[in-house]
Amino acid sequence: MFLMKIPLYFILILVYLSLINTHLLQKLQDKLKNVANKKFGFGKSSYDYEETMLFPDVGFEKKDGDWRLNLHGWRFKISKRNKFLGESSSSIAQRLARLVASSEQIVYFNDSFRRDRLKPFMVQDKPYEKIQIEIGNQTFSTKTDSEGQFRTSFLLKNADIQMLKNNGQIAYRAIGDNNDTSRGIVYLLERKGLSVISDIDDTIKISEVVDKIRLMANTFIHKFRVVTGMPEIYRTWQEKHNCTFHYLSAMPDQLYAVTKDFIDDQEFPEGSFHMRHFRWASASIFNFVHSHDTKMHKINHLRYFIYNSVRQLILVGDSGELDPEIYGLIAQKYPRRVHSIFIRAVKGEKGNEERFLKAFKDIPTEKWMIFTNPEQLPKDLSPRKITT
Repeated sequence: MFLMKIPLYFILILVYLSLINTHLLQKLQDKLKNVANKKFGFGKSSYDYEETMLFPDVGFEKKDGDWRLNLHGWRFKISKRNKFLGESSSSIAQRLARLVASSEQIVYFNDSFRRDRLKPFMVQDKPYEKIQIEIGNQTFSTKTDSEGQFRTSFLLKNADIQMLKNNGQIAYRAIGDNNDTSRGIVYLLERKGLSVISDIDDTIKISEVVDKIRLMANTFIHKFRVVTGMPEIYRTWQEKHNCTFHYLSAMPDQLYAVTKDFIDDQEFPEGSFHMRHFRWASASIFNFVHSHDTKMHKINHLRYFIYNSVRQLILVGDSGELDPEIYGLIAQKYPRRVHSIFIRAVKGEKGNEERFLKAFKDIPTEKWMIFTNPEQLPKDLSPRKITT
């Protein structure tokens, strides 16, 4: 009875001032939204501005001819009270310190950060929210996790896929609890074929991940710079072999939108994206990129492709991260599935250096290559005869 005497808007304010993201609190927030909407005519958008970012993923053809579609999205909230970043200046400063790693570096960068690149780091994850998925005339449901992310998969009959597919893709809609709608894409992978799995930073985009200051500047300040020649070689591979492309990166998925713009602007082939979600427990972007979790992120996604198809993989990376060691491990464990490995030498290293010989031990030399100039890469990637 006591609660009935308290104005609803006051309850809403108290709830939203809390910074505790628990499952119980989320349920309470959802109930309050519904009451406000039904009894008082408040539209949810009057106090909440939520969005869903959908990352292009893949669908695998199964042995029986049907398909498993994989979907990945992120649900977050932007405050209307601060059009710049959505948080107080003190919160922004704290988060910048996490991103950059030290106050000295923040001073060094001054006020030159690009807002479009910072903004996705300043939003609030929306945990435990129900998301409705519509694929054709079929409806599914899923729920975000504690970080506002959802990763799910659905089985569809081949007949449905054939009706819905367009240029090797399936489109779908994700509907949030505010009835807001986002559109996503799933790239369809037949069981056999050729797939290029490419790193992004220092493989196709210059990021200088081995240097803390330069990594930060190239990520949040400077215009993205392409590795000259890489768009052309990727387009050549696609035209000659109809291979699919999948961008497997150590960088935060908060940077997906600006990275996708870069891919499109440079006319790289379209493809799926597999990035990591930046967590504020990480000391900095530099530590995040070079962490053990990043290594496992790449290994797990490579296995994900191997376990769900019999496609041959072309692995492209660089020497600034652990790509040689990761790709070498995969090639040693699954030799029949790795077509080729190409590593861009960011410091001009040679292929006979000890690091590469160790990483690619027992892997035939014709299967791997260290390059400094994309012109050195072969244009013909005809599928090899599968051997053990």
